[in-house]
Amino acid sequence: MAALAKHRDECSRAGILIWAGDMVDRGRVSALEAVVEASRRSCPSARIVAVFGNEEYMDREEEFIRRYPSVVWLNDTYIVVEEDIKLAIYGSRGVLDRPTRWQRRHIPGIEAIYRHRAERAAAALRELRGKADKVILVTHYAPTRLTLEGEDPRIWPELGSTIMERVVLETAPDLAIHGHAHRSKRLEAVLGRTRVINVALPARGDVAVIDL
Repeated sequence: MAALAKHRDECSRAGILIWAGDMVDRGRVSALEAVVEASRRSCPSARIVAVFGNEEYMDREEEFIRRYPSVVWLNDTYIVVEEDIKLAIYGSRGVLDRPTRWQRRHIPGIEAIYRHRAERAAAALRELRGKADKVILVTHYAPTRLTLEGEDPRIWPELGSTIMERVVLETAPDLAIHGHAHRSKRLEAVLGRTRVINVALPARGDVAVIDL
């Protein structure tokens, strides 16, 4: 909340406010109300676009969508909006090279789910290149290992995906935004022709302001 208030002037002019997942803790749907209210106070004109993180549990996605219809939830889907430019945003939880132990126990077929997400993202990003002036990929999990520096390399496979890294290199979105890497020391990188930004609040200690 304080980070948003700190950027009130920039936020008041923002056309889009992007949430890259983990807006609440442990699937607490009701807790998002305070985040929505704070966002509306600081960024009254901004369209809120969000992807789910691992803290917005998969079995509660529909509840989040029903309770917060003012949020544009992107779940392996995209929107095209007109700001000063035509902007396409594709959003997804993202992909992990190695599902976590909890995921392997509780989400049947999680490896296949991740493969399908990567394939779907690649197809959509190729399509969107012809529909917009700028294309943004938003995922919760990191789409490259470049912005995982500072995290323990032993858990990099549970923070991001080399498969998605290949997708980014092949489809070249203009910008890739992610969260999840809370201890990252490298918050921005360039992967091929794509600028990658880790917007995880614990890593940055602030919100990220991006001017396209």
